[in-house]
Amino acid sequence: MPYCIGFGCDVGFGGDKIKKEDCLGIDLMIPYGKTGGDKVDIACDLSCETIPVEDNYFDYVYSSHLIEDFEDTKRILRDFVRITKSGGNIILVFPDQQVYEKICAATGQLVNVNHVHKDMGYDYMVSCLKSLEEQHQFTSEVLFKNNCEIDYNVVIVIKITK
Repeated sequence: MPYCIGFGCDVGFGGDKIKKEDCLGIDLMIPYGKTGGDKVDIACDLSCETIPVEDNYFDYVYSSHLIEDFEDTKRILRDFVRITKSGGNIILVFPDQQVYEKICAATGQLVNVNHVHKDMGYDYMVSCLKSLEEQHQFTSEVLFKNNCEIDYNVVIVIKITK
C-alpha cells in the first residue's frame, strides 16, 4: 500500500481492488475470479488487447497474480510501463513457479494450469524488465522486493523513469 500513491489502477483485480479510492479496476468485463464487489472500471482482455488508456496516465499500476498467466510477459510489462507516469511505480505480485510447485506437491494441492512459465520468478521478471529498458527508453529501479520470504509469492515494486 505505501507504494500505491496517487491515482492508479489494479489490473486483474477480480472484484477486490487494492485501494477503494483513486484506483481504477481493470479486468475482463466479467472477471473469472470474483473475490469482492468492486466494479470493473475499464474492461480489457489483456490476452488480445492493450489497456485502453493514454500513455503516462497512472501514478501506479498494481497487479497481483495475473502476469504469470500470459505467454508474452514482456508485452504485458511494456503495457504497464506505457500507462505509468515517469516517477510512478509498478507493483507486481506473482508466484515463483518452482517454489509454488514444490509447495503444491507437499500440500497435495493442484498446480494452477494457467501459469505458463516454468521459470517465472524474481530473476525472470527482472530480466524481462531489463530487456524492455533497452528497447523502450525507460529505466527501472527496484524499490522493494520480497522473494518468497513468506511463501511462494514474489513482490516487486519498480519505479519507472522515462
